[in-house]
Amino acid sequence: MAGPSSAPTVPGETAAEIPFPRAARRFAEIVCPPAVRGGQRADRVLRELGLMLASLPPAARKALGAALVALDHGARLYPPSRGRRFARLDDRVAAAYVRALLARQDPAAELVRRLKSVIVMCYYELPEVQREIGYDPEPYIAVVSRRRLERHGPQIQAGTDQAGTGTGLP
Repeated sequence: MAGPSSAPTVPGETAAEIPFPRAARRFAEIVCPPAVRGGQRADRVLRELGLMLASLPPAARKALGAALVALDHGARLYPPSRGRRFARLDDRVAAAYVRALLARQDPAAELVRRLKSVIVMCYYELPEVQREIGYDPEPYIAVVSRRRLERHGPQIQAGTDQAGTGTGLP
């Protein structure tokens, strides 16, 4: 968490297009805490998702896109949905459908579990959510950095690569 995507978006930073954005938004509303519906959090979660997808290898990006397609259209086969797509289900039916999917043990369910993980991670990447849960990694990072310099300072300095970038890698 608190990675580059938590910072204000850099002009020109491109997000991948999200396949089935209405289904992605609906899924976020079901799998994230209820606060995702407040303000423009769902929009920002989708923006984070786009940035995350852009950073993934093409195969992973396609797999998550396929999960959204399967999630959205697969709902038509779920009897309580009465033939409607996931994006059009009410909260009760949508939540029951997701629970039913996640309880399964097949490749489609695994894709949905991975999609859930990515979307929930995108939610917790939002700076206001991190503040609300008291997540502040900066003090810890400072302590660990100081400790590493004290213990390994000479090795870190000696490990500067030939380009002089100071990676500390041999």
